[in-house]
Amino acid sequence: MDYPGRFVMSCTRSPERVAQIRRISAAHLRLWGLGDCIETATLLLSELVTNAVRYGERDEISFSLSHLKGEVRIDVDDGSPGHPRVKGPASYEETGRGMLIVDALADEWGTTNDGSRTWATIAVPAPMQITPGFWCEWRGADGERLTACASPLPDSAINWARTQMRVIACALGEPLLADLWDWLSEGWRDAAAALERGEDFALHLVAGPHAFVWHAHPVRFLPMALADPEGSECECSVTG
Repeated sequence: MDYPGRFVMSCTRSPERVAQIRRISAAHLRLWGLGDCIETATLLLSELVTNAVRYGERDEISFSLSHLKGEVRIDVDDGSPGHPRVKGPASYEETGRGMLIVDALADEWGTTNDGSRTWATIAVPAPMQITPGFWCEWRGADGERLTACASPLPDSAINWARTQMRVIACALGEPLLADLWDWLSEGWRDAAAALERGEDFALHLVAGPHAFVWHAHPVRFLPMALADPEGSECECSVTG
């Protein structure tokens, strides 16, 4: 019986069925939106079905693929009372690595009490959360980038820009320029409106020989996990 999130089939216990089950299972995983699981899941089911073909005691194999509560589960029933074991074959042996692969790839695996069904599960990767934001830069008149920043909101982008404007003015030895630019420019209001609309914005500031451009444009941030020196994971974002 089939229903959304589960696929069940029976087939003859013959080697050519392995490739057929792989293709059918990959199609169901794509249908469920689980493309990221296809490679691992199909490797697992290949090993389990191949094991059933070699050692099963019935003419047919029963197979099911399920997606429930953040995991993919594979069940293969071959009617054999034996319990598969993880072996460590010698390098010259051509077989005997199937359950070693299953043990390495599956989050969990096991058999029923009577040994007739072997199962394995893998976790479904959490969907990537894409966050909108802005990439901001201060550049000199020659186009050289002076400083840059990623900001999640228009207000934070503009606050950063105004702070860096003061840093630039101080670096020039003329800190009062920042007050002059801030006072003369009405561009921040226009900048806020443009960024709220998700548009690019450029603000040109000139005073005597000094000319600078602040530019901001919308981007998308992708989560990335990085290991800190203590060994725990922390989250950061990159533009995309």
